[in-house]
Amino acid sequence: MIDFELTFKAPLVTAHGLLNLRKGIIICAKTDDGCSGIGEISPLDGFNRESRSRAKQSAQEVAGYLDNAELPVDPEGLIQILGDLEDRLSAPPSVIFGFEMLLGDLAGKKAELPLSTWYCNNPLRNVAVNAILAGSPEDIQGQLAQKAARHFRAYKIKIEAGGIEPAIQKIKTVRDRVADDVMIRLDLNRGLDLNEAVDLLNEIKGFGIEYVEEPLKEPTSHDMIALREETGLRIALDETVAETDRFHDLLENKACDVIVLKPMMLGGINKSVKLSRMAAEQGLKTVLTSTLESGIGVTACLHAAAMLGHHVLACGLDTLDLFQDSIINEDLPIISGRMNVPQRPGLGVSLRPSLIPSTI
Repeated sequence: MIDFELTFKAPLVTAHGLLNLRKGIIICAKTDDGCSGIGEISPLDGFNRESRSRAKQSAQEVAGYLDNAELPVDPEGLIQILGDLEDRLSAPPSVIFGFEMLLGDLAGKKAELPLSTWYCNNPLRNVAVNAILAGSPEDIQGQLAQKAARHFRAYKIKIEAGGIEPAIQKIKTVRDRVADDVMIRLDLNRGLDLNEAVDLLNEIKGFGIEYVEEPLKEPTSHDMIALREETGLRIALDETVAETDRFHDLLENKACDVIVLKPMMLGGINKSVKLSRMAAEQGLKTVLTSTLESGIGVTACLHAAAMLGHHVLACGLDTLDLFQDSIINEDLPIISGRMNVPQRPGLGVSLRPSLIPSTI
């Protein structure tokens, strides 16, 4: 296991405060015939229920449990192993996702298939992604200029506390500078009560808003439905998806329109795909996003998004540019608002040489 940390170019505002560093754990393994695999375990403080120290302890237990185990030859075998890690070892979501990456990387390499192709039939070869915008209207104007060459078709604006007028100014800054058919999404980080949310959303209905993510401090079915009826805007759930009982209540009551899936919080690719299919049966769309992982985790999320096919909207994977550096050799470029899924076997990315332990 290798501890790592990545420094943000600028402090990142989240629902749980400012982030300056992203810390995590890289896991590595090699088979008897010399095939090497990698994975990432990076619970995010304030979002994942497990701490990094708890995740590391669990990862050590899982490594011991899997020592000398046979590599899964098909997805069903991998899913069985992941179920055992949860049921027998009580492994938390970030650990299950990390070992799903590691074992999937090895299995894909053995089969000479990209991870998403090994896992399912006919995955997407590229995935639409949204750009993230945050800060003041002036900050956002600069970010739009920097991102223009990648021709995003969707922009997500993070709205911090501060009242309706500052929020409207940010949205107007974006709408005035992008084409009419480019989608705008808002992330309100559970920042408003129902009346405040109704006031804001009614003010911005004319700005071409695709959906509003986590608008309410207390996302009950009653208030979510009332908000949608009062404003006519679509509602997306993010953090709430990991709150199992509340999420199922909202889903059963058709109190949302879009679900945002974070494999690092939910327990991996397979669980995210299952949740997406469950939501699709209710007529909901899916957005799959990173949890600010390194390039290893983002690549795994990209493979997961490719497996969702046409149920998936533009995904939140434009996060690697937030960091000063990278721990992988490869770039994951965004061209015409889309990110290509690596087509090399396994995950399709590799650790920078300085990070590879001599025992691997």
